[in-house]
Amino acid sequence: MKPLKVFIISQEEPFYIPKVINYVLKHQGDTYEVVGATRLQPHRKNKTMKDWFLERTQIYTYWELIITACFFVYSKLLFKLLSKIGIDNPYSVKHSYQKNNINQIVTNNINSAEYLTQLKQLEIDVVLSISPPQLFEKELLKLPKIACLNAHGTLLPRHRGVFGSWWMLFEEDKEIGTTIHTMEERLDAGEIVWQKEIPMPEKPTQYAIAYHTKKIMAIGLVQVLGDYYNKKVKVINSLYKESYHKAPSLKQGKQFHENGKRVVTIANLKLALAKSF
Repeated sequence: MKPLKVFIISQEEPFYIPKVINYVLKHQGDTYEVVGATRLQPHRKNKTMKDWFLERTQIYTYWELIITACFFVYSKLLFKLLSKIGIDNPYSVKHSYQKNNINQIVTNNINSAEYLTQLKQLEIDVVLSISPPQLFEKELLKLPKIACLNAHGTLLPRHRGVFGSWWMLFEEDKEIGTTIHTMEERLDAGEIVWQKEIPMPEKPTQYAIAYHTKKIMAIGLVQVLGDYYNKKVKVINSLYKESYHKAPSLKQGKQFHENGKRVVTIANLKLALAKSF
């Protein structure tokens, strides 16, 4: 049997998504091959990078913003320059695809007729959704032969919505994890086909939680694609209580820090800037 044809829709983010995608690309073989991909900007549709930044000022202290800015300068600007002289850039989704000769389809709207026409030509078996900032509408959801699968960095149906790693810390969860599920028009809903939990790490921050859940996610995606290839996928009944979150408010951001919690620390340098899991 031929490998499954997989298409990835994600966002351009330097710290965690390149690690996930590199892991998925590295494990291509008899069970699946990535036939194309789309990178979206990190801000949601009809939003700007200014909106993206202002959301984070609600929940970051000035010191945390400085730390994050330093991480971004190192990963985005320095390595963008170094890549021009042939040095590998581990912090770029675009570079990961180029290095692996993956066909990249560019769009500002993943639900547009023009975009869907291009995807149909690839005869895709599975679409992987890895933190894209746009919602999948009906036509895209029914495009692949097998399924659209979403990888969500919480233990669904707990913490549906956005900023999952922040909410896990804010609500003092005892465990963290990742869920992979089939997609439907309702956000973060569908049948759960893979879920794994681990204990909350010591001295947790939002960045540390994101690292660990994305690491689990990468492993889970490879396993699930293998299960679909071997027709061994099983639907899981999650034991977690459903909750839904939007972006935290300024008041919640202040409460978060008053309770001694942190979004990012200097110690997270090792995790955020690691070249792989």
